[in-house]
Parts: sequence; structure tokens; C-alpha cells
Amino acid sequence: MYVTKQEKFEGPLELLLELIEKEKLSITEISLTKVTDDYIKHIKALEKIDPEQLAEFLVVAAQLMLIKSRSLLPSLKLSEEEAGSIEELEKRLAEYRRLREFAKEIKNLEAKRAFIFTREAYLGMSPVFYPPQKTTASIIRGAFAAFLAALPKLEKLAEEKIKKIVSLEEKIAHIRTFLQGTVEKAFSEIIKGAQGKVDIIVSFLAILELARQKFVELDQQKPFVDITIKRI
Repeated sequence: MYVTKQEKFEGPLELLLELIEKEKLSITEISLTKVTDDYIKHIKALEKIDPEQLAEFLVVAAQLMLIKSRSLLPSLKLSEEEAGSIEELEKRLAEYRRLREFAKEIKNLEAKRAFIFTREAYLGMSPVFYPPQKTTASIIRGAFAAFLAALPKLEKLAEEKIKKIVSLEEKIAHIRTFLQGTVEKAFSEIIKGAQGKVDIIVSFLAILELARQKFVELDQQKPFVDITIKRI
């Protein structure tokens, strides 16, 4: 069980779905962008959680940050794997909602005490299965195989896949130092030598936070041109 200071959630998809439904949104990339900040806040409020379980929340958080970054930086090109990751999250969320509705129906049946009881007179008799009309063993076998194939596979993270992650706080401190000797810089100058997309995204979020703190002013003459950063 995952416990926050305010609510309880079974897992990252449950939390994400609750946030989307709270805002009465449909499951779309735009909706995921809107709830990213709330999702991150809930993660920060998690208490007494196993590192492995926390990793599940962080994987979804990384996907949400990627979605939000693409909405803020339309020119940001995603790899095939990254684009597939976003599509997978939408599909998983929609499937989770569907299964949750099924679970509610089963719970309602349980509440109505709609149980099936065995009869003593049939003890010892071989069970007989009466499938719906036009249903064959081949169809059932195919449906079961498709269900098993759709289940998410457990993947052990390899150590060689883990890269150094620069925190937002570190990037903010770096940009503050970078701007000390000048009044104005272009965003392209700040991200010069960046180590991949993640570094660029974190840099962008860092200047947005500095603007919110009124340490800098941002100016962009028109969409998709370089952003000018002025130290206040």
C-alpha cells in the first residue's frame, strides 16, 4: 500500500487516474500534461515506501515530465522509444480504468451475495463446461493467450542503463553562477554542451523556476526562436 499524507493509492496508475478524474479530464496526452505537477507533489508526499515500489512511481513521473517537456518545447524531438513510452502510458491508463470498472462490478455482486454454491447431490460428478453459443476452445485459447501477452513484463533495470541525473536544484545553482558575470544570455548558450535531452529539459525547467523567483526575465520574440534570459 502506498501512503501519502492525505490519501492512499494502490499504485502510480491509480494515483494518475484519480488526478485526471478529479479534473474531469479524458485520458489524453494534454490531460497528462495538466496533472504532471500534482502527480510530482503526491510523490514528494509519499511516506514509508519501499524503494522498489517508489521506482514504479518515478518511472511514470519520468514519462509525465517527458510529455510536459514536449508540450513546452514543441521543437524537442523524441526518439522512437520515448514516443512509444508516451503511447504505452496512455494505453496502460485506459486499460487500468477499464479493469477498475470491472472490479467495481465484481464488488457489487459480492455485496449482493450473488454467490454460486455447490450441491451435495452433484459431489463426485465430473464438471461440465457449457460455453456461450458460437464459442469454441480455439477462441477461448486465443483470448487467453492475448490476455497473457498484454500483461506488462517485469524488467530488471541493468546497472549499465543508469545514468547520472542532474537535479533541478543543481541546474538552478549552475545557471545562477553562469549569469553572475553577465546581464543577458540566450537559452542556446546555457544548454551548449548539454548531455542529451534530459539535460536540456532540466535546464529549461530551471530557467522557468528562476523566472518564477524573479531572478531572471524571459523574452521570446516569436514561437520557436531562441529565448533571451535577462538577469534582474
